Amino acid sequence: MSMKFIMNVKCLSAISRLLLRLCLGLGISLVLCGFLSTQAYAKGNQQPNAFFAYLANCQSTPALVAFNPVDFDPRRPLDLNEAALASLREDLKALKPAFDGLVIYEYRPILSKAILTAAQEQGYKAVLLGIWNPKSDVEIKGVAELVTQFHDKLALAVVIGNEGLIDNRYTLEDVQAAVKKLRALLPTKTIIPFATSEPVSEYGLAALREIGDFLAPNIHPAIDQNSVDPPAAVAWVKKRAQALATIAKKPVIVKETGVPNGTASYTPEAQRAYWHEYLQGGNFVQADNSPWLSFAAAFEAFDMPWKAETSKMPIEGHWGLFNNKRVAYPAFEEWRRAKSMPSPAAAKVKRCQ
Repeated sequence: MSMKFIMNVKCLSAISRLLLRLCLGLGISLVLCGFLSTQAYAKGNQQPNAFFAYLANCQSTPALVAFNPVDFDPRRPLDLNEAALASLREDLKALKPAFDGLVIYEYRPILSKAILTAAQEQGYKAVLLGIWNPKSDVEIKGVAELVTQFHDKLALAVVIGNEGLIDNRYTLEDVQAAVKKLRALLPTKTIIPFATSEPVSEYGLAALREIGDFLAPNIHPAIDQNSVDPPAAVAWVKKRAQALATIAKKPVIVKETGVPNGTASYTPEAQRAYWHEYLQGGNFVQADNSPWLSFAAAFEAFDMPWKAETSKMPIEGHWGLFNNKRVAYPAFEEWRRAKSMPSPAAAKVKRCQ
């Protein structure tokens, strides 16, 4: 007879290790909120991987959102005065009913620390940090300093590079070198999982799949598929994620997906319908003997008009769950509703320790 037994990854005492051996001997299947995979713990180190544990939390529904402050525009000089800090806090407050984690794409001096400080103060639990340019020692050192300061306050992971291979901004060797540099700068025994991120089509390259502790593909039906039918689009995304996890034998976090709220054939209602379908069945999946999949990330928090202007692609300014005045689109309610519902993992067990 088989059963599911969920444990809290926060403590791996001698007793729990004994229980693990006993469960394995009895053929018991261990699912999330506990032993996600052997990668949830570093070899020779009993400190849990806090970010993976966050994604697997059996008593809540983790939810991250790609975040830039609503007033942010990289074309303008950054002036992080009191008004800007107050605006940042209002951004996070607006998102908090639906999200308890953030996805950040780059390190910017002063701003990145301000984001993590405000997030911690408002009760956010996790941040997926980003390094935009793996060749930048400033970014690598800055992220290392953030990890050093916040790793005991927030569950952290790092994505080194975003779509830079497909854009020819850097090479695989640059990403690999950045991983080594960053690891060397981190506090001893601090376990921070790493990945890089590319469009899912790029993961046919075996060397790309080998980088990092997990994979963080961007899977966009609005870009790669003609159909905008929500069930078909969501099924396509999740099938691609599952196929990638199977071939790579690594956990997969779908870092970006979604549909725009405007332009072409997209509307706020189409965006809502997509996210409604996407959030059905929970945001964490682990089949027996397979790496886990996380569908806990939303793209993105606010409309960013500057993206459309710099890219000359109107669609790039319309991915937000809010517009650039912090007015929510209907899709935000789908994430808020999902956050308020019990975790599917918790609902399947009688006890969640």
